[in-house]
Amino acid sequence: MKTLPLFLSFCFAILVDNSIFAQVVEMDPITPQGAKNNSNSKPNIISQVYESQENMVNGPQNALIVTLEVTSEKLVEKTWKDFMKDYGGKTKGAKGGKEDMTTGASIVGIGGVNSLTIYSRTAVNMDGYVELLTWFDMGGEYLDGSRRQQYQEAEEMLLKFAHEVKMEGTKQELEDAEKKLKSFQNDMDKLKRQNNGYHRDIEDAEKKIEAAKENIVKNEEQQADTTQKIDLQTQLLEEIKRRLSELKKQ
Repeated sequence: MKTLPLFLSFCFAILVDNSIFAQVVEMDPITPQGAKNNSNSKPNIISQVYESQENMVNGPQNALIVTLEVTSEKLVEKTWKDFMKDYGGKTKGAKGGKEDMTTGASIVGIGGVNSLTIYSRTAVNMDGYVELLTWFDMGGEYLDGSRRQQYQEAEEMLLKFAHEVKMEGTKQELEDAEKKLKSFQNDMDKLKRQNNGYHRDIEDAEKKIEAAKENIVKNEEQQADTTQKIDLQTQLLEEIKRRLSELKKQ
């Protein structure tokens, strides 16, 4: 009699385990509830600034890095050069390194009355977005978080730049969308011209068909007339042959 309770307990345990397993299988551990799982879309980001020791032309130095909401390094580099012009800076390639070097930049909140030299380089992160790495040369050392006020000023400037980049990226998207729309409109104009040409071809063909029908009628009338002429000419020929035969008999 003890075996029956043990058997029932074993069956109950199996049922409970299967129920839990079914619940686990039904859960989606990756996609949040109500969210669409689209592997082609990039995650939304918010531009932020952080600091990190990074290698540059002058060795490993503290860099301020801002994540940008674009995927084009060329766009970022061009926008940075234009952005630095607003501070009086001139940007060109740094000798012996992969970075650009901006000289003569006047940013009072960071360098005071002294002009700054800023090194910069772009990189693409694992999500496909561009990051701008910047090194602020403070004269023998590079800006880091220990200079709180100057760091905050640089952070605000880089976030302002991030906004500029986002605007430029959106403008580029608009231009690309307008170009694509224009291309579609050109395709439609071409298709309409082709369609009009096909209609003209049909009209010309219909006119040729009507002309051919009229020509057939005229041709048949001419054939009937010519048939009559042939008959008359045949009769005349027979008459001439007859007369020639009689003359031979005389």
